Amino acid sequence: MTREQEILRVLKPYSTVFPNVKMQPEAWPIYARALSSLTAEEVNAAMLSLLHTAKFFPTIGEIFEAAKSVREYADRTKAPTAADAWAEVQRLAKTSHLSEPWVYSCQEVKRAAEAFGRYELCTIEEHAVNIARSQFMKIYNEIVSRQEEDRRNEAVLAALPHKKIVQLAEAKRLREAEK
Repeated sequence: MTREQEILRVLKPYSTVFPNVKMQPEAWPIYARALSSLTAEEVNAAMLSLLHTAKFFPTIGEIFEAAKSVREYADRTKAPTAADAWAEVQRLAKTSHLSEPWVYSCQEVKRAAEAFGRYELCTIEEHAVNIARSQFMKIYNEIVSRQEEDRRNEAVLAALPHKKIVQLAEAKRLREAEK
């Protein structure tokens, strides 16, 4: 059984519990192909989660979000909020030395701290704390958003045949060559 067939086997029964599902038969293969970067177990967990909140059969995007949320909860890898990341680097700035490596809770916080600057985090003047906090949180949120975009793009590429990926790359090269 292919992954897409497994996803359909898991997904279709859920349509029976949502009132007014008007899924066209042609839509099922699209759902399966789009979700093929997930395992059948991840789709099942996402759908079980969505049963608690969804009033209508979920979109592909909602299934991806729910799968990500359940996976992060299961393996305790959910990135901290921007406010939590700021609190973490402020604590590190007060308790760690610049010459020693800092131990971060996750790569997102580390990348934001490095982008902002460890020295700058340690030497923020009292009157500039609010501005620094805002700047740090913006950097952190951009890092997290970029990672989410990268994950979405990886999922899209995983659902495409290799030939189509090559065609996408060639089309970009051709556009750049025309400039």
